[in-house]
Amino acid sequence: MQAPHWIVGPGRVGGAIASVLAEANGTVLVVGRSELSEDHPLLKLRSVEFTTEYPGAPDAGTRVLLTVPDADVPIAAAELAAQGTPGAGCTALHMSGALPSSALQPLADLGYAVGSLHPLQTIADQAHGAERLRGAFFAFEGDAEAREAAVRIVNAAGGRLLEVHAADKARYHAACVFASNYVVACAAAATRLLADAVGVSREEARRALEPLWGGAVANLNDLGLPEALTGPIARGDLETLQSNLSVLDASTRALYAHLGLEALALSRELGLDDMPADAIEEELRRYLAGVE
Repeated sequence: MQAPHWIVGPGRVGGAIASVLAEANGTVLVVGRSELSEDHPLLKLRSVEFTTEYPGAPDAGTRVLLTVPDADVPIAAAELAAQGTPGAGCTALHMSGALPSSALQPLADLGYAVGSLHPLQTIADQAHGAERLRGAFFAFEGDAEAREAAVRIVNAAGGRLLEVHAADKARYHAACVFASNYVVACAAAATRLLADAVGVSREEARRALEPLWGGAVANLNDLGLPEALTGPIARGDLETLQSNLSVLDASTRALYAHLGLEALALSRELGLDDMPADAIEEELRRYLAGVE
C-alpha cells in the first residue's frame, strides 16, 4: 500500500501521531498485531488504514515510525526487516526516549535511514495525546538522512526539533522522567501524607492538593526557574524543614532531603543568604548521611 507514513504499533503514542500525520499528510498505514475493537479511536480517523499484516516492504520514500514499547523495538525492527528491501529513500524511526537509533540496525543494514524521534510530552490517551503533540518539542538522534524525515514529521505537528547524541540518550531520558513520571510520583507521596495527616481518603486528598501542584506548574510556565520556587527552603525556614523531616518515614525522608538539596540550589539562585542556606544544607546532608 502506498502511504507516506507507516506506524507500527496502534497504542497511545501510535494513535496520537497517526492522528497528527493523517490530518497533515493524508493516508497513514497503521500496523498492529491483532484486530482493533470496533470503537477503537484509530478506526474513526479519516485517511488512516489499519492492518494486522505488512503489505510487503514499504515503497520508496516511506517514513516508518515504530511506536511500540522499548522492549519490543528490536522485535518490531526484525519483523519489518523480514519484509525485505524497502524502496529507495525509506526511513525508520523508533519513538523511544531511552533507546539509541542503533536498536534499528537490522533496518539500517537493508538500506533504511534510521533514527529515534521522541516527543517531550505525556500521552495518556490518543485523543488528548494528539493535541499535546501539536507544538511539542521532539528529540532526534540518528542518521542525517533520517533527520530530514524527522523534520517533516515535527513540522506536521507544528513542533520544534532538539538533537541529542546517542551517548547522551540516557541522560536525556532521565530528564524526561524527572519532568513527567517523578512529578506524578511526588504527587502520590503528597497525597499519601495528606490523607494520613487529616484522616481523609486518598481521592479527597488528591482533590485537595490539585490547586497546589496545578499552581506550581502554572508558576513554572509563567515565571520559569528559579522564580517559581516557593516554600520553607526558599524562605530559609530551618525550623519548618526540621519539623517536616522529623515526622517522615526513612524512605520518604530521604526523598524529601534529596529534593530539598535541589530546592536549596534554586533558593541560592533566588538570593537566599548564605547563613540560612548553609544551615539548611547541613541539616539535609545530616539526614541523608543517616539513610545512605
